[in-house]
Amino acid sequence: MSEISQLRAAREAAGLTVEQVSKKTNIRIGVIEDLEKNSVEVCGGIAYARGHIRSIARVIKADGDLLVAEIEAAQGTESRKIIDRLYDNNVADRPKEKKVMKFSTLAGVAASILGIGFVVTIALNNASTTSNKVEITPSESASPSSTASPVTSTGVNLLLSGVGGKTWIGIKNSKGEQVFDGQIKSGETQSFTDSQSLNVTIGNASAVKVTLNGSDLGVAGGYGEVVRFNYTPTGAVKE
Repeated sequence: MSEISQLRAAREAAGLTVEQVSKKTNIRIGVIEDLEKNSVEVCGGIAYARGHIRSIARVIKADGDLLVAEIEAAQGTESRKIIDRLYDNNVADRPKEKKVMKFSTLAGVAASILGIGFVVTIALNNASTTSNKVEITPSESASPSSTASPVTSTGVNLLLSGVGGKTWIGIKNSKGEQVFDGQIKSGETQSFTDSQSLNVTIGNASAVKVTLNGSDLGVAGGYGEVVRFNYTPTGAVKE
């Protein structure tokens, strides 16, 4: 008789059936049964398994980190790079071989850059000379009492846009509640708001562009990188 996984043991200890857990988490019964065998084949890979297990752990009142650690150990994830696991799950595409530029081409490019730099330097010097001759006259209509008030951000307005491949994303609000647990594909856009902060985990950082309170922060990280950020009204902090 095979050993019962901690995930199954925790569910049974909570007095819940697989069907009840499926209904509460919106995770398919087949996926839950496969996860309870410490397998990630049905759910699509370890990156998705982590998110599913943490959702189940909240329902059965179990330690999500402990359950995730067990299934990672069963998959041997500690000995494999995260990018290899993303390749296996089709979350990221393998990079194509880069073409090597010939020396003659590099020399031509370097010469062109030097020529452009020379022209730009002359243009900037001319512009600087001209600007020194311009007299600035203060406006009579300006009033000392009309001081512009600084613009302050109210809350967190987060926009996540898929820009390549697909990735799993988990988001918690300032109260620690899970507000999103799923995938964002290329071309898709999801928006999230909170009065204080949003804690975001991204499974393939280069596949998602982040916009915070109207400011474009670019992609969340490197190719195949798993990142965690805490977004607040004042900016983003990588954890």
